[in-house]
Amino acid sequence: MKHLNFNKEFKNYDANATIQKKVADKLLTFIDKNTFYESVLELGCGTGIFTKTFFNVLNFNALDLNDIFNTKEYFNTISYRDFFIDDMSKMHFDKYSLIVSSSAFQWVENLEELIRKLSFSSDNLVFSIYTKGNLIEILNHFSISLNYLTTTDIYNLLKKYYTNVKYIDETFSLEFSSPLEALKHLKKTGVTGFQKSSYSLTKSFNYKNLTYKVSYFSCEK
Repeated sequence: MKHLNFNKEFKNYDANATIQKKVADKLLTFIDKNTFYESVLELGCGTGIFTKTFFNVLNFNALDLNDIFNTKEYFNTISYRDFFIDDMSKMHFDKYSLIVSSSAFQWVENLEELIRKLSFSSDNLVFSIYTKGNLIEILNHFSISLNYLTTTDIYNLLKKYYTNVKYIDETFSLEFSSPLEALKHLKKTGVTGFQKSSYSLTKSFNYKNLTYKVSYFSCEK
């Protein structure tokens, strides 16, 4: 599988993560705000875009965070119990009332194995994930892409481990003033794999828009 590498320099991320913020807002609507959750785990928390979206809205006692990078500096205003700096696919999970993740699961090599482990850890899983057709312009021009799954693939996988699975799809198209601005946007949101391409290939990129395809899932035992 060819990867779109993620750049761990986060200083420009929040200011440019337009789609990720919209996805976080939509994902929050999938969580029952009237339920009290004893413990919540967020996987792939990044700079806290989704954390800050749900923190003052959901009712919970303890919050644990995870990211593969040390992004603790972005959580100075967030009260959390533990921060696990680890690859989520290699973690051991304690019991949680609710597990959430926004815009992160597409980076996992073996999604089913992660879901299987999470199903033993919590009866409630809510997440968003980018799906097949995401950043199709980059695939078409540079021939690189994550191994995105279809929404149906993910739904069928989840039904093996959760009884009640709800989902919706959404497509966003971001327009830019020039193809170069589109590529700059990707760089500022951490996607850097295409930069290893030749100068001539990068120079000939002619898309002024980027397509984001995302699915939201709510899963209960």
